[in-house]
Amino acid sequence: MGGYEPKSGSYDELVDENGKQRPHWKSTSEHLGSLDQTRWLRREQQLNRLINDNGITYNVYDETASKTRPWSVDMVPLAISQKEMTSLEASLSQRAHLLNLILGDVYGRQTMLQSSKMHPYLVFSNPSFLRPCHGLLPSKHSHIQLYAADLVRAPDGQWRVVADRVEAASGLGYALENRMLMSRIFPKAIWQANILSLQPFIQKFCQHIESMAASSAESPTIALLTAGPKNESYFEQSFLARNLGYTLAEGEDLTVRSNRLYMKTINGVQQVHGLLRRVDSPWIDPLELRNESLLGVPGIVNAVRQRNLSLVNALGSGFVEAPALLAFLPWFCRNYLGEGLEMPSIGTWWCGQKAERDYVIENLEKLTISPTFRKHSQPSYYGPKLSKTEKENLTKQILRYPERYCGQEIVSQATTPSYEDGKLQPRNFIMRVFLVADGNGWKMMPGGLVRHPSGDDSMTFSMQHGGESKDVWVIRDPALESGTRAAAHINLDKPIHRNHTDLPSRTADNMHWLGRYIERAESLARLLRTLTNFLTEDMSGESQRAITPLLDQILPTGESTEKLFYPETERIDISAAEPFLIRALFSEENPESLVNNLHFVERAGAKVKERFSIDTWKRMQRFRELANSYSGRTISIFDDEVSIFIDDTLENLAIFIGNAYENMTRSQGWSFMQIGRRIERALAISSLLQTSYSLAKPYDERLDLQLLYWADSSITYRRRYLNTISSERVIDLLCFDPINPRSLVYQIEKLRKLLSTLPHATLGPRNTIDTLSLQLFSRIGLSSPEALFPADVQLRMKTVHEFFGETTQNLLELATALQRHYFAHTIQSAASKPTAYLG
Repeated sequence: MGGYEPKSGSYDELVDENGKQRPHWKSTSEHLGSLDQTRWLRREQQLNRLINDNGITYNVYDETASKTRPWSVDMVPLAISQKEMTSLEASLSQRAHLLNLILGDVYGRQTMLQSSKMHPYLVFSNPSFLRPCHGLLPSKHSHIQLYAADLVRAPDGQWRVVADRVEAASGLGYALENRMLMSRIFPKAIWQANILSLQPFIQKFCQHIESMAASSAESPTIALLTAGPKNESYFEQSFLARNLGYTLAEGEDLTVRSNRLYMKTINGVQQVHGLLRRVDSPWIDPLELRNESLLGVPGIVNAVRQRNLSLVNALGSGFVEAPALLAFLPWFCRNYLGEGLEMPSIGTWWCGQKAERDYVIENLEKLTISPTFRKHSQPSYYGPKLSKTEKENLTKQILRYPERYCGQEIVSQATTPSYEDGKLQPRNFIMRVFLVADGNGWKMMPGGLVRHPSGDDSMTFSMQHGGESKDVWVIRDPALESGTRAAAHINLDKPIHRNHTDLPSRTADNMHWLGRYIERAESLARLLRTLTNFLTEDMSGESQRAITPLLDQILPTGESTEKLFYPETERIDISAAEPFLIRALFSEENPESLVNNLHFVERAGAKVKERFSIDTWKRMQRFRELANSYSGRTISIFDDEVSIFIDDTLENLAIFIGNAYENMTRSQGWSFMQIGRRIERALAISSLLQTSYSLAKPYDERLDLQLLYWADSSITYRRRYLNTISSERVIDLLCFDPINPRSLVYQIEKLRKLLSTLPHATLGPRNTIDTLSLQLFSRIGLSSPEALFPADVQLRMKTVHEFFGETTQNLLELATALQRHYFAHTIQSAASKPTAYLG
């Protein structure tokens, strides 16, 4: 790592004040320093590919909406010695204990307030002080179960706390993901440097959450409450749910009944005993807290009050995140713990006190002026960058509303090496560390999440404003080996079970529609490939009207295929047909286009990504790439990009389906996805066969050939019948053949078996779903090609039209019955989804 030049006047993590490398960096720097420019570039490309394939994202908010952008990771880690991390654990454990005491007092006896040790404004004006939560006794008498702190290192080498994070301490999932990424691109470096693993901490975290919930159930149900896919750290929440084994739930997935929290599942309601929440306290219960909230669950506060639910962290714990409170922690520590505060905060002066207010006003150019309480709508002011007019205006505001402001010290932050533009650059950074309560104290994760500016702006640490992240490597110290590799206690008393009846209704709904969108995209891609191949290859035949039924499938409602043919001829006017084909392929305005169907697949999958393995999820990312690459294109159907797009789509759909088939357990989530696929494929077959064969004029055999090609059944047909083409044989293969996976009867039989595994079939009497399924199976089973193709043309038209029309209607009724029975609480949003096949 030669050529690295630290900033003067700042503590640098890599080299000391004499320019010598710090000892704990030795192994890491040796490995990274051995890489030439080519190998650095190769690893950078690998890192970016992994981020993209794994779908690691962060939602960035602007004035109008949230936008998803890829997660950003610096390839150079921050190395810290185990000895220093042990010291941090001890000092931050004291701090977490102190914050717990403050919360216990504020929401309990309020002795600090009554003895005038805490200013009333700091309590009653704090938006995170929740009056309905006063008197609530948290689980195990501890308000904080997971504690996070943002740290900076001052020029003297001492760490200081910039902010305490306890409301919904984000970043843990991203820290785990960063470690996984680094282990892929630098496996040898991690092994050589002897890095402490993060897994024992995660095990401890899970055990503690489950032990909290176990007080109310022998085998507790744990859920992770999320604000939904548009939340800034939704990826992290989904990642944690998948890796911790907890159900990811939104507020609408839950309900409170008889002062207990329940999850709405396809098998009824199931009690939830523990909730790892990522929704801020004020929004969690519209009944007792913010009544405009759509994120929470009415009655959840009373469920906690009645001790029927454990929360991580306790409601109202965000009270201690107020920046102004940092000014009083040393006093609280001396008076309530009888000892000094081991981990100091950055210097803070609350302007609600005269002496402190005067100091802040006199030193505006040296301080950051922050709001007294954390408010996203109220900015902070960086004193050194304020103009004279801005300082005057800010001074007037402080004098008018002094209690609303506090001044905070600007620390000359330490630097750490960052890989930028092919070389190492010193960058200021903030490190977030995590501690979990373990019953006897606190256990610190041997790692963390570092954020640093992506350029020279030393103030841009937020991921919302373009900052980058970095992994933290804690170098194992053999002298501290005792206790670091102690095996975590695993509870073997719990019985083995294979329960799969706890699928939330919303998840079942999303899995169902994911299956439908996958099949809809595949059927449309096959249809468009059939059409483009026919139109670009078969230009010499006498008639092209055989393709009319397929063209009907892509035309907008009300449009006629007659306008696509030259007048009084059997030839297609390519210039007239091409815009409709391009519309069906690439149009963003057409909700039925192939690129939009790929977007629908990716969006539906994003809502249930915790249900899929990484390998399977990579295909979802490929769908988004394909859709984004081709959306809005106006290229000609004769360009090779059209066939490349269609082939790539079909290939990636096949890979996703294959991965899911081989790797997903046959749980109810799997069943609903497959039910969606079978319904959609059956609709596509029924719709196309009805359009093709209920015609007065029999077309030539080329229609039969195109249908076989669309259904990927050409080879099967020729092996049976060689080159003798017959509509009766084609419809037998595509409609009545029980061993052809592209036939209608095959879909109905698979559908019937899948439906038989659902709760309504195993736990109750026959209902509408069973009746419709039986009708479908009976109609197909009692019919035949001969019955559909009588000699009389008019009778054939009527028979075919009625048979497939009734089949399509039954399928749509079955989809509606499933919606009403299993997804009742989401029927409004689901109703907006298209139910017709194409066109």
